[in-house]
Order: sequence, then C-alpha cells, then structure tokens
Amino acid sequence: MRVAIIGAGPSGLACALELQRLGIKPVIIERYHRVGHPVERVDILLHMAWLPVKDQLAYLARKYGLYLHPLAPLHSIVMYSPSHRSVIRSRRLGYLVYRGRSPLSIENQLAARLNSSVVFETIADPRDLAREFDWVVVATGDSKTARQLGLWQEYTNVVIKGALVLGQFDPHTFHMFWDTRYAGHSYGYLAPFDRGRASMHLCVGGIKPEEMDDYWELFLEAENLHYHITETYEQQFHCGQVTRHQVGNILLVGNSGGFVSSLLGLGLFSGMISGVLAARAIASNDDYERLVKPLTRRINELNELRSSLDKLDNHGLDRLVGILGIPGIKHLIYHSGLDIIPKIYAILSEFNKLTFRPQSAHPRHH
Repeated sequence: MRVAIIGAGPSGLACALELQRLGIKPVIIERYHRVGHPVERVDILLHMAWLPVKDQLAYLARKYGLYLHPLAPLHSIVMYSPSHRSVIRSRRLGYLVYRGRSPLSIENQLAARLNSSVVFETIADPRDLAREFDWVVVATGDSKTARQLGLWQEYTNVVIKGALVLGQFDPHTFHMFWDTRYAGHSYGYLAPFDRGRASMHLCVGGIKPEEMDDYWELFLEAENLHYHITETYEQQFHCGQVTRHQVGNILLVGNSGGFVSSLLGLGLFSGMISGVLAARAIASNDDYERLVKPLTRRINELNELRSSLDKLDNHGLDRLVGILGIPGIKHLIYHSGLDIIPKIYAILSEFNKLTFRPQSAHPRHH
C-alpha cells in the first residue's frame, strides 16, 4: 500500500508514526527544509477544553501511542479584560508545549521516532498525488486543499503577529488578554519558554495584514508589555470547517481538516488525534468520517462558545473576567472535573442580560 503524507507538522507526523506502527511506510513531503515552523512559539494544552479527558498528554500516550514531553505543567492562567484581572490556579490546568525547530518541540519529538525519511523543500498537489498513491493525507496546516475540493466553510480570517521577548516570567503561567480596542473579538496571549524568554501573540480577525502594526502597538501600550523583542513574525490563519474530511482517497487531517477551534486556536491535541485516526482508517479500510465524529462534535461546541464570546463588548468582557474569578465559578470550571463546555454556550447566550457587576479581586496590572 502506497501512502503519501503532505506536511511534516504534528498531525502529519502523528499519522506517519501510526502507519509505521501498523507496518506501512509512508512518503512524507514537506515544503520547508526541515521539520518545524521557522518561528518558535509556545502553545497551550488546556485540559478543560477536552474533558472528560483529564490529562491530554497521558491520553495521547495511552490511546494513540504518542509519547510527548511538555515545556512545563500549566499551573496558572491570568486573564485580563480592560478593567478586570482574574487568576486561575490549579495543578491540573494543562501544559505549555514547545513548537518550532528546537529538539524540544512537539514536531521534533515526533520526528525523532520516525523511521521514514522526509522529502524536504517540495510542494505537492494532493490531486496529482492521488493518481499516483493509494492514499493521500493532507496535513499542510492550511485550508488550501479543502478550498480546492470545495469543502471549506470559512468563519473568519485572522491576522496573527507574534514575537519572542526577553524578561522575567513564571514558566508555569499563561497570560491571556481580551480587549476589543486592539483585538476585536480575538485575543492576545503571552506564554513562557522559561524564566527569561516568552512567546507573545496578538490575533485580530477581520482586518487587513497591513493594519496589524497599529493594533500591535495599541496592544503593547494598553497592556504595558514593554519587553525586549528579539524577533517578530506575521501570518494569516483561516478559521473554518470542512463539510467532509475525505474525498476519494484524499484524507484531511489537522488544521487542513478543520480540526482546530476558533476558541484560543485550540487544535494541537485534536489535530494529532485526527492524524492517527486517518492512519487507522487507511490501514483497516475503516470509515474516517465515523472515526473523527467525536472530534468534530467537540470542536463545534468550542466554536459555539467562541461565537457567544464574539457578542461581548468590553463591558461584557469585564463582567465575564470578573465572574470567572469568583471562587465557586473557578472551582466548577477548573477543579470539578465536570465537562461544562456544552453548558457554557447556553449560559453565555443569556450573558448580556446579566445586571450583576462583580468587583475584581485583583488590581488591573501585571
């Protein structure tokens, strides 16, 4: 059986490792000259997003044979709105993980266990490969193939600016910023590599790339983020979903298959699982759509939650962040282990009717 995988990111490599385990040696094609995105960054694995899974890395190892090491456990999330700050602390929040070309990155941890070689610096058209191979797995991290196949349904186009910054950081704390003045209905975040270096990003939907610098400067000024910046980059990301994940012998995994939520861009966990499930579908001639249905159901729930957040103005964001800082609410969401994501959408749909105005338990500074 001949299988081609386009893309050596997490979902493509997860697919390749599972095919390898099942006795199939795929051909892996990557457009860059090495594994990993050219710019380093830190991603978050947030356990509450995929409950009842309580530990995503342990689950990936146990269920899918993907043994990965985090940068650090996530012990604190600090959320900022224009006038409020809430701090969530728990030993079970999730993980911070390395992305990019470092040996510590998720991509290179996966690649280190690969027996197959990767064909680098090659652009491949899946429709051409589909005539040459029995199966083609698209893991390019973008919506291009889904668009070409007429499967893509767009939510929004997000412009992202990221930076590597130097300063003093808690390596177990993730900072998240909400303010419609500089982020619209998106967000900014800061995630540490270690005590002296961090990854800082601003995501803004519905703007032109040339407008991003103005939003970025407002973000830095409003949040007093005057760190030493060593490197910056910009990219566009299309948020959306696909109507089908398989067309003929072409399977879409990871971001290419819409396995990423518009809520915080959560897609690493689901993307790797989709890669493994694609491999299992190929090896056993199983129904790929059936296998990924639980993933798509959860992503749809997360997207519905994001759509309800989109309706909030800055006053609503202040109320939300204040409420999330209330001890009983924090316990229910982050400590109870209950899967409340399906319920939050209904609650937030009524959120703008609330008249309660919680006072922040913390001053609004970093």
